[in-house]
Amino acid sequence: AQIDPSNVRHLKEVWRFDLEDGGLQAQPLVIDGTLYGPTPSGKLVALNAATGALKWTFDPGLAGGQPIRGLASHGSGRDLRLLFATQNQLIALDPTTGRPITSFGREGRVDVNENLRGPSDKNAMFVTTPGTVFEDLYIFSGRVSESTPASPGDIRAIDVKTGDVRWVFHTIPHPGETGAETWPKDAYLTQGGANGWAGSALDVERGIIYFTTGSAADDFYGAERLGSNRFANSLIALDARTGKRLWDFQAVRHDLWDMDFNSAPVLLTVSRNGRKIDAVAATNKLSYVYLFDRVTGEPLFPIDEVKVPPSRVPGEI
Repeated sequence: AQIDPSNVRHLKEVWRFDLEDGGLQAQPLVIDGTLYGPTPSGKLVALNAATGALKWTFDPGLAGGQPIRGLASHGSGRDLRLLFATQNQLIALDPTTGRPITSFGREGRVDVNENLRGPSDKNAMFVTTPGTVFEDLYIFSGRVSESTPASPGDIRAIDVKTGDVRWVFHTIPHPGETGAETWPKDAYLTQGGANGWAGSALDVERGIIYFTTGSAADDFYGAERLGSNRFANSLIALDARTGKRLWDFQAVRHDLWDMDFNSAPVLLTVSRNGRKIDAVAATNKLSYVYLFDRVTGEPLFPIDEVKVPPSRVPGEI
């Protein structure tokens, strides 16, 4: 009602803040009149959202070229904290001062390469897409190498106050877990990928979080991961409080062409035969849109599973 075709030509720029260091992929947050935004070089700035005046800058001092696509927050008022993920670090910041909250993790930081698989220096996970905050949890996966050796794409929940790991869902199943039979024996010790790099969607009322996952490493060679590789190339519904799997759908078995899901799931409500159905949609690199009942995982449209010719690459099946 305020901006329409008759007056849009009169709009004028109110303020501008020059980031000076390249192109930006991140969506900022505006909370109580302050804009918090990552910069392309990995800093975080706080601006007066009405004037563009700089309030503070936080420089984590981390080298690396991984993109930052946003940040998250938890709480409100005096209890508000920013959860800033850059490179392999998740950092809790005081929104007033821009300083780390030292009671979180180790002096305000959590290294996401820890509690993943083996020593942290043997892992490489980057939280390029911000995690999702639910109650007192920060739930995330991240980017890992697409070639072996690669870290596993575990989905984890971290306590927003302490930085402790509260639950883990193994996308490369451990012995005795659902799907372990679709990987080689002891694959959880060596195989990587199957990571939720594109982010997640949260059904707050039901406490269900949905992740879409990438293909397993290597992206274009699977002789070291024979089997259908369950939870790679998948839409997974988890209990957000516990990490328990509720249901999952795998779009490509034993992917050899990097045909994984390429964006976060979307929650919507659809009409079917006069009935409203709460649904979750996911789309992959083959341009298919998959639509499911978000509670049961039942497909809302027919899905045909099609066999393809076998590979002629030596060792591949």
